[in-house]
Amino acid sequence: MEDNTFETQAQDIPLFSFPNETEPKPLESEERITHEENTSFSSFFMIQLVHSIKRTLASIKNLTLLSMEKFDDEQFRKYSYNTVTEDIKKIDSVLNSLLNYININTPIVKSNTAHLLLEGILEANEKQLQDKQIKIVKRFEKDLPEICIHDEQMKFIFDSILQYAILSTPPNGTIGFLIRSHDFQKRTAEPKTSTENKGGFVEVAVGFAADHRTMVQSESLSGIAAIQKEETMSLILQLVKEIVEKNRGSMTIEADKKRTKTLITLRLPVERRKLVYYEPITI
Repeated sequence: MEDNTFETQAQDIPLFSFPNETEPKPLESEERITHEENTSFSSFFMIQLVHSIKRTLASIKNLTLLSMEKFDDEQFRKYSYNTVTEDIKKIDSVLNSLLNYININTPIVKSNTAHLLLEGILEANEKQLQDKQIKIVKRFEKDLPEICIHDEQMKFIFDSILQYAILSTPPNGTIGFLIRSHDFQKRTAEPKTSTENKGGFVEVAVGFAADHRTMVQSESLSGIAAIQKEETMSLILQLVKEIVEKNRGSMTIEADKKRTKTLITLRLPVERRKLVYYEPITI
């Protein structure tokens, strides 16, 4: 690998220079991604109305129970309570059916899945990051095409790479993430891959600084073989690569000459059609 290959990996994250030949449209941190953006106003209004009625019915039931405590006739009290409760159950059942009907007839366009999955993985590993005081730097492109890899597989990929980065990064270090789309037609100088024939791919770049010289010294003092530990850690990335390539993607790992910086780049195939999902029904 030529040295300038790594050096040209761009200017967006302090540790590394990720490629910036196509500037991504950033997804600002203050933006909130919710399914309401992809739901029609009438459906959203009906859902909110149904939930409002259900909350009102619950209040009526509670107030009825409190007021009936004042009745002297115990038999009448039980009869009244059972009558009101049954009527509320019937209405609630109809409202649940209406909600389910709306849900199965309101497709929601799947979007920003890669961002949401990565955010979930980062949140799940927050304690590890805090323990080592590792800073996370993110840059996400807005409105990415969907990746044609199952969500659970993507979670495995993100979590495994993050685990490798955390283990490799020294305390007070930084891990950077860049997610953006590419069009192969504009990158004719690169060798063709299976994803090129589909017109593009999503690139996920993860960069981090790993001071291998410090690791070797500390592990030698503790009696742990540094090379053996590093080879064990690399098994994580072998599993990731196997999953990525099985899904027609590619994975590269680059390091500078001193092996103090590492850049892991995934190129993942994209869906050529819009994907939709439905809110789960209540049973």
